[in-house]
Amino acid sequence: MCKLLRVGSASTVWKMLLMFLFSGVTFGATGLGAMLLMILLSSTHLGKDASAKHGISVSESSRLGGVAIAIVVIIYIAGLSAISPYTPGLMRNDDFLYLWGAVFFCCSLGFAEDIKPDFLTPTLRLMAKFAVFGALFWLAPTFIPKSLGISVIDFLLSVPFLGWALVTVFAVGFINALNMADGANGLVPGIALASFAVFFAEYGRPMDGALLFACSIFFFFNVISGWYFLGDTGSYGLGAVLLGYGLLGVVDGHFSAGFMAALFCYPCTDFLVSITRRWRAGRSPFSADNGHLHNRLHQFIKVRVKSGVMANSLTGLVVSGSTSGVVLCAYLADVLPSDSELWYLLFAVQVLLYLTTLRYLTSIQPKTQYADPA
Repeated sequence: MCKLLRVGSASTVWKMLLMFLFSGVTFGATGLGAMLLMILLSSTHLGKDASAKHGISVSESSRLGGVAIAIVVIIYIAGLSAISPYTPGLMRNDDFLYLWGAVFFCCSLGFAEDIKPDFLTPTLRLMAKFAVFGALFWLAPTFIPKSLGISVIDFLLSVPFLGWALVTVFAVGFINALNMADGANGLVPGIALASFAVFFAEYGRPMDGALLFACSIFFFFNVISGWYFLGDTGSYGLGAVLLGYGLLGVVDGHFSAGFMAALFCYPCTDFLVSITRRWRAGRSPFSADNGHLHNRLHQFIKVRVKSGVMANSLTGLVVSGSTSGVVLCAYLADVLPSDSELWYLLFAVQVLLYLTTLRYLTSIQPKTQYADPA
């Protein structure tokens, strides 16, 4: 029976009231409408995920969070185009056309997995991502930065073919990193929300506003209820958008590579540490396990908090807030120019904090808790 009809559950009623309150106060009638759409979509039987799959959830959840975000963005842009002379960027600029083509492909790839898990093999999905991003950067080389402020990488980027190959590999790794981090309520949505807030503040593009709006509504929903994951549709799709916007921001000189490294520190660092840990253990670097920092942090919080949903959400809020959230606050407070290379220092501090926290949590928790999920 759909969640919307579970009126006998007092906790469900309170969650829905809180979600409508936050969305209504923040975005008015538009926010209430978007929240209602997300509630209705979460109640469908499609794309349900077992509670144990991410090692954090306490109940069955929907994998259609990314679909919900996509629907809200499409309605937002369609409505804006209908009541104003706004023309979407993909219709005015070939680079954006190619980018949104890649985003659509990634969303479709993720949607197939969300609706029918393992419909496409991991190898096939990986090769498909290499193909689409290879095509994107071949057709639109303007996405490839000329300099990141790191001499060895700058040399590789100066050679056209090597630059193309390097950025393609990075793009696929970034998408997988964001997908791997999806699990704790508010973690990846929080990173996306902070990122689109930065892009909207910097550029003021309507699409950035639409994405900020949709991610904000989903963030409220995800943190309060825990009824959604982003799913592969969301992590692949948002990952592709964030990747494209981040690369263009660096190419245009509005942001330094250090700023982007700090903004996206958690998923990238956790991805590299996780594949290294698996490789050292003699397992496939891309095999699943529950040894991520957010899994360990959740276990630490769970024994101190009675509510399973609250423990999950606190995990996501702590991780996203202490990484991308700090970068957003520093950006809005104009602590450093967004194109400053000094952002690499913040990135270094974030990595050090990640490694220190992971080492501490690993030392106090049994290894058996973080075996491969069934």
